[in-house]
Amino acid sequence: MYKRALLLALTLALPQQVFAAKSPLTAGVYVGDPSSGLTVKYRQDAQFSLGLDTLSVTADALWNASDLSQGSLYSPFHLITGVQWVDDESYQLAVRAGLGMEIPFDTFDLYAEGVMAQYFHEDSDSRFEGAIGIRFPL
Repeated sequence: MYKRALLLALTLALPQQVFAAKSPLTAGVYVGDPSSGLTVKYRQDAQFSLGLDTLSVTADALWNASDLSQGSLYSPFHLITGVQWVDDESYQLAVRAGLGMEIPFDTFDLYAEGVMAQYFHEDSDSRFEGAIGIRFPL
């Protein structure tokens, strides 16, 4: 009986862990400024966000801090550069750069980021923006 229970537990748990470890995509939700919505991340290279409360679209390139410092240890920090479009009277198109942090767990990742966004519209403006969220492997 013990062997059957162990086999059943491994059968149920193993495929999820193996699949989650090999999936290059994670998706989730975030809360932040200027918008909150849905996010998708591809490996450790790029992330895309769709803001729903204030319509916005963001595309970012990511660089892990340990890759930049030639370190072999995992670092939860990454640098962010990207562009953002916001459907707002005050702000429209922005370039952005900042710092992010991601904490991986077995079945999800928590993340936070802070960026400086330089907006271009009728007049230019710089703003500090941030977000926190959760992503799950697809």
